[in-house]
Amino acid sequence: MNKKQYRMTLGTFGFISVAMIVTNYIWLYLDWLLVFITISVFYIYIRYRISGPLQLFSNKFNMMVDYDLDVEGALKMVQDRVENAPTEGIKALYELYLGMALYYNGKYRESMNTFNQINLTKVNSLYHVLIYAFTAYAAFEEGDIETFDFSLNRLTEMKTKVNKKYLAFVINYDEILKAIKNIDFDQEHYREVMEKSFARDDGYISTKLIYNYRMAYYYKAIHNTEEMDICLAKVIANGMNHHTAIQARKLFQNTCNIEDFVFPEPGEEPIEVEVVEEPLQIDSLEEIEVVKESKEPQDKE
Repeated sequence: MNKKQYRMTLGTFGFISVAMIVTNYIWLYLDWLLVFITISVFYIYIRYRISGPLQLFSNKFNMMVDYDLDVEGALKMVQDRVENAPTEGIKALYELYLGMALYYNGKYRESMNTFNQINLTKVNSLYHVLIYAFTAYAAFEEGDIETFDFSLNRLTEMKTKVNKKYLAFVINYDEILKAIKNIDFDQEHYREVMEKSFARDDGYISTKLIYNYRMAYYYKAIHNTEEMDICLAKVIANGMNHHTAIQARKLFQNTCNIEDFVFPEPGEEPIEVEVVEEPLQIDSLEEIEVVKESKEPQDKE
């Protein structure tokens, strides 16, 4: 349901509701319970027309980014959704995905700006975690230490604001980003965190790209150019236009043959199994009531 359809449906709903109330007053034929039930049915219908497409969108976005590596297509799809969002709350959720889509396309500064413009009062605090985490990721790639540190600090503060059942979600991002921040001082801790957080098989190509990209930084930090290039070659050979492949091309030192590291097709015997997942992606997208406790907008860079 786009913005125009939403407004037309809402207008029709309001007109019918008023007409029923007026009719009830004039003719005294309709029971108030019937009026209430009818209005409730219309409300549920509107909610369904909004939430249903959100879930389908979320599933399609994740498949395009994680499996098909169609990051350009995902970006265009999100841009269309943002422009036609029926409500401000839904628009804020689509803007969250827009920021991630820009990040996956290697448009880090645009991604940071998009996250910075999201009205945080329109989304649940759980989504704030993703906003701060991906802002920090983008800032790291841009070399923007100030924004990275600020976003990481805001993320750390979320430990006291989210429901306890989501605490591990926050801690995971917090631990990874702190390991990235301190890689020059503790390379082995960085390696341990990356392997613990990412080394799990989820069946997506993007997880392999991310794992090898993150490990390339480990080998770079310990001055092992050959192993760094092997990781980067895997990303370049298979990453298409995914942001990891874009960055890998900048770091690659040409010490190995990229064509030697193309991932085997599904069903073939793999040479190595190095799979990973960008930590805790959103599996579903739904409209959530406004969280009044988060009244501060994300600070400017």
